[in-house]
Order: sequence, then structure tokens, then C-alpha cells
Amino acid sequence: MRTIVTTTVLALTLATAVPSAWAFGMRGGPGFFAGSPGGPGGPGGPGGPGGPLRLLLAQMSPDQRQQVRQILIADRGAMRDTLKQLRAEHEALADKLFAAGPLTDADVQPQVQKIAALHQQLVEHGTQVMLKVRTVATPDQLAKAAATKQKVDQLRDQIQ
Repeated sequence: MRTIVTTTVLALTLATAVPSAWAFGMRGGPGFFAGSPGGPGGPGGPGGPGGPLRLLLAQMSPDQRQQVRQILIADRGAMRDTLKQLRAEHEALADKLFAAGPLTDADVQPQVQKIAALHQQLVEHGTQVMLKVRTVATPDQLAKAAATKQKVDQLRDQIQ
């Protein structure tokens, strides 16, 4: 039961944060981190979470992939901390929503704003990581990744 409740609350709170992420691009946001919604046509870009990164990694040499791996490992701690805070805020919101007694929008807005701010942090962090990864790629690799993204987008549009 608690899982259903938490999932419902997560969906409701994501509804407040996702529109700003959609404006970011790649059909819904960078999706650089595990746990972001994804899938064909959904947030996270081609293929779901990590889509932009996967498109670029497919063009890279083993040496370049190792450099990217080091970038991701270096940033893992900060990402983990933010995700931990986000989970705690979601849980606190769920507890508030299912507590006995009256509850108004004003009661939950501070929690929703904290969640939205953490989502924004994740988007910004993912962007910074991707900018670091781009420095490893050659212009030709970036162009090939962009062409692949365009093909995937066209196929997705045809399917829909």
C-alpha cells in the first residue's frame, strides 16, 4: 500500500516539475541520471534515461569512453546526495498528504517547491556533466550523434 501511495505522490509532484524540464529539450530533458522517466517519446530522449549520453558514447573510442567514465564517477557523489534529498522530500510530502486532518494547497506548497528545486538541481547537474562529456568528443562525433538523434526523433514521430 505504501508503494502505491508513494508512486501516486511521486507522479503528482513530477507533474509540477516536468513541464520546466520539457523546455530543456531532447523531448523532455537531459535524462542523464537513473530514475528519470524515459522511453520512446518520453522524457529522457532517445531510448529513455541517458539517451543523449548513449548517443554520444556510441561514437566514441574506448579511450574516450574511459574519460567519460571518470567524469561520471567524479560526479556520482553529488548526484547521489541530491537524489537522497529528493527521496526524503517525496516521502515527507506523501506523509503530509495522507495524514489525518484538513490539508490545503498552502500546506503542501513548501514541500512541492523543495521538490521542484531539487529537480532543477538535477537538470542543472546533468547539463554540467554533459558539457564536460562533450569536451571529450570530437566535432565529427558530435555531428554523428546529432544525426542519429534526428533519425531517432523522426522514427518516433512516424510511430506516433
